[in-house]
Amino acid sequence: MICALFAGFSTSASAQFNVCELRALSRTGGQSGAEFDLDIVAGDRLNEVSKLVFSNSGIVAQQREGTQLPFSGQPVGLSGKFRVRIDQAVPVGAYEVRVSGRHGLSNPRVFLVTSSESQFLPSVSHDPLAPTSLTVGTFVNASCVTAQQDWFRFELKEPADVRVDLFAQRVDSRMIGQLKVIDAEGKSLAVARGSDEFDPAITLSKLDAGVYKIMLHDFLYRGGAEFPYQLVVSMGTDTTSDVRALLEDQNQKIAGQLPVNRLPSSVTCAPETAGAQDALEPSVVQRLEVPSDSVWWFPKDQRGQVFEFTAKKGEQISVKLASDRLGEPSDARLFVERIEPQETGEPKYHAVAQSDDSFSLGSEPLNLVTKDPVVLWTASHDSDYRLIVHDMDVGEMLSERQFFELHVGKPEPAFDLVAYPAFPTKDPKLCRGFGSKLFRGGAEAIHVIAARRDGWTGPIKLTVEDLPPGVTASEVVLAANQHETQITLTAAEDAKAVDFNVTVAGVSADSTMKTLATPITQVWGRGAGRDFVQSRVNADLAFRVSDQDVSPLTIRIGDGQISKVKKAENLSVPITLARREGGAEACIFRAKNLPPGVTIADVTVPKDAKEGKLELKVTDKALPGTYSLWLQVETKLKVKPNVQALERAEAYRKHLQTLHDDPSKASQLDSIKAAITAADKLVEAAKTEAKEQQLTVYIPSPNLTIQVIDP
Repeated sequence: MICALFAGFSTSASAQFNVCELRALSRTGGQSGAEFDLDIVAGDRLNEVSKLVFSNSGIVAQQREGTQLPFSGQPVGLSGKFRVRIDQAVPVGAYEVRVSGRHGLSNPRVFLVTSSESQFLPSVSHDPLAPTSLTVGTFVNASCVTAQQDWFRFELKEPADVRVDLFAQRVDSRMIGQLKVIDAEGKSLAVARGSDEFDPAITLSKLDAGVYKIMLHDFLYRGGAEFPYQLVVSMGTDTTSDVRALLEDQNQKIAGQLPVNRLPSSVTCAPETAGAQDALEPSVVQRLEVPSDSVWWFPKDQRGQVFEFTAKKGEQISVKLASDRLGEPSDARLFVERIEPQETGEPKYHAVAQSDDSFSLGSEPLNLVTKDPVVLWTASHDSDYRLIVHDMDVGEMLSERQFFELHVGKPEPAFDLVAYPAFPTKDPKLCRGFGSKLFRGGAEAIHVIAARRDGWTGPIKLTVEDLPPGVTASEVVLAANQHETQITLTAAEDAKAVDFNVTVAGVSADSTMKTLATPITQVWGRGAGRDFVQSRVNADLAFRVSDQDVSPLTIRIGDGQISKVKKAENLSVPITLARREGGAEACIFRAKNLPPGVTIADVTVPKDAKEGKLELKVTDKALPGTYSLWLQVETKLKVKPNVQALERAEAYRKHLQTLHDDPSKASQLDSIKAAITAADKLVEAAKTEAKEQQLTVYIPSPNLTIQVIDP
């Protein structure tokens, strides 16, 4: 099949390989059992996209075909245009879709499956006097328009309880939703606003029969393809099951389905996290029996909620509160006090511990941070103790009330892991959603962050599971005094083309604990008025080996074995480069993830040189242990993004010329000449794709593991 050239192809040289990036689709969901068209509407390097990859195999897509090229006898695949079918058996929920093609496998976007009708509206009324009609129970797919309000109307035939939900953040939109419901007399019944992590919803009880309007827009009045949303009005119990399934965690695990709570920091919550439906109304002083796991509402009046319990001298107590990590717009603070009874009057309270934000790990593009307090302390007396919980930010504009989960008990030392494709750049401010195109002979990286819980400090051995043939990754050790590292994937020069998912597994040094890393994706980089990188949990850690590209440069560090070095000594490690066409320039090696007391000066391997040397200096302050390092290699490579497109275009042009010169085709000569004129334009366009570009790239080296030992 011949693929048509995609109009949005960019020819400018970038600071990295030409990898596709998906930013928006024409719709963000569909009904189970339905079939519909789905188009790519925003992204980079999406020419020759030939496949949609969904995280659930029950959702499939077929590329749509255009008219045949004259005299070719072959259909033309319409790049970026598909026909999607959702199997009736696919459960309601949030899934993911990626695009795959000549320029790799893209980053994912959320795709909602509903049991209710899902309707695509290419345009929506901006006139409050002529709103777009909305059927109760139908999920509407639309997008914001810059500086405009979208207006809808719905009708109730009889009095009913009504819920209005706007899904924007939940479909990877840049939109911060502003939502309002208005009655027939123009009176505002309710207003709700979202945030960068929170979508608005409005619940109205016992609405009278009649016509109502909904006004919505982006809070900053932005718009465009990157601002999609879904809107649904639920009446009574008609469609609340769909909304519930999209907003509440389900007990069963469904292939490819995203969790309801997708905040990166949610990884550090218990796997069986409760929700608002389990929350209790606390009394003024709530007595707890340790160990205790419970869910509570924050007091409405912002007063501190008090919990009391008994602990024995020398007993270690872990207190963990989860609310921000559960997606609530809250900012809790926690105080622990020992209660000393008095013979007369009020008891005395002795401060024991306090906690505000519990941790902040990593940096750009992912800062694993939470506002939830966590504290680990040891009881100094046999005594009663009390916890005082305050919510410093009640988030009234985002939800009427917030809840929190409270754990009090013995420490449970453990670790959580998150993993995401490392964005290949020197400047973290440039980070954004990025796809994968692993060249044969090339390398890509996975960044891993460990959140250590309840005092656990041991080293973690990291491995990559489910690698396809021809792709390898060394075991990496995250040392006891480290929270993040990077794992390098390398593809053999004869690796086969494949889209694949991997799992990063972390095992404690004594093999008693094993944790699988939660995949994270970068949804949006800086832009559209937001000066931060937005990330979320995603379904798969996905990569693609490209069989049509060979890396101009393959890097090797050391011999793949663990190198031992004594404190106060140096270690020399060889660098070997395999240079191919386009990979002749100088390479600068910059060490990353160095442990305390170990330094490596930047090393430059000159142009055309194939060997170099790293010098590791280990001071007497270095801590004994095993450490895995990697180096970021900056160089300039010359690549031809799509030579194959030019070869196909020239072959077609040659075929037409053969027909032109064939006397038996004289009756078709005018049509052949017209086809040749069009083919010449295709050749010129393909030359742009095949034109050699010089790119500044940042390549991860293979991992180097060293063991620091005492003299």
